[in-house]
Amino acid sequence: MLLFAFKSFAQSDAKSHEMACNDGVIFSCSLLGSLYQWGDGIPQDHAKAISYYEKACDGGSSYSCLMLGSIYEYGEGVPKSNIQALKFLEMACELEEKQGCKAYSRLNKKLDR
Repeated sequence: MLLFAFKSFAQSDAKSHEMACNDGVIFSCSLLGSLYQWGDGIPQDHAKAISYYEKACDGGSSYSCLMLGSIYEYGEGVPKSNIQALKFLEMACELEEKQGCKAYSRLNKKLDR
């Protein structure tokens, strides 16, 4: 019963964040990306995760740009693409996400070899 209540809460929470994201609340878009990426209380869906992360990244969410870089670097639900990974990691770095700068530098060095 408790598990059912948690899933129902997570699904209703996802719906409220979806409405907020559609209204331009970048935090909600980023959160939805994370929920869908990890399947946290809702079914895992990489395509939806990417879509919400892209919307949030375009809106200035450094975390979402970082997550997109990781998704493309490791091929989570998409073909691996170092070009796409570098693009999003660079955006994260430009938005002052320290982990994005580190990941961008690491991947850049790896590809230079």
